[in-house]
Amino acid sequence: MRIEKIKSWFKQHPYMIAVVYLIFYLLAFSWLERNIEPRYIIHCKLDEKIPFCEAFIIPYFGWFLYVPAAFIWFKRRGWQDYSRLCLMIFSGLTVCLAIYFLFPTGLNLRLADAPHETGFLYNMVKWLRGIDTPTNVCPSIHVMNTVMIFQAVCSLDHLKHRRLAIAFHFTVMVLICASTVFLDQHSVIDVVCGVMMSFVIHGMVYQVQWREELARRRTKVKGKEVGRIS
Repeated sequence: MRIEKIKSWFKQHPYMIAVVYLIFYLLAFSWLERNIEPRYIIHCKLDEKIPFCEAFIIPYFGWFLYVPAAFIWFKRRGWQDYSRLCLMIFSGLTVCLAIYFLFPTGLNLRLADAPHETGFLYNMVKWLRGIDTPTNVCPSIHVMNTVMIFQAVCSLDHLKHRRLAIAFHFTVMVLICASTVFLDQHSVIDVVCGVMMSFVIHGMVYQVQWREELARRRTKVKGKEVGRIS
């Protein structure tokens, strides 16, 4: 009964799902940043061939607006679409926290700042690196969440035939994912792992009919119990 009351309260205040989880995630991620040292350096040959481009700081920071905007938009659509997005993204983040704890990863891609480099965009990159350590990188949360939002948008019935909306979200997704490697914030391996994570969790949330399967199993169990009694 108490679970039903909690579920009903979250339905009446759907934005609180994100708020409650965000508090948990930030505390957990902050603890990992302070207490877990990287044991595995992520690197591949392709990383060395991707040039640094400070202009990608724009889509990289755009992620911090894009994700909350997606939550707000899905919230306005209704409980079912919003709860699915929350379940998908929060499940992914929780798995990432577990991976970061069990397999602490780091990067050695970020070169020392060149003294001749100046400009607003380059200063933004330096500021980003000052607050974002090259640890807990695989899989990339930037990539995973962005791909998940694109998948959630594509799963909406009324948007499946709206090419302009799909093209917009696809472009945003590509730019944000590309920004992680063009800024040396992530290895290509982190990007691939982030994409793989998004596909696996999206399939589990959107393709598997959990409620129907649980109802079927409950009916099956009750049928066996009735058979034993009779």
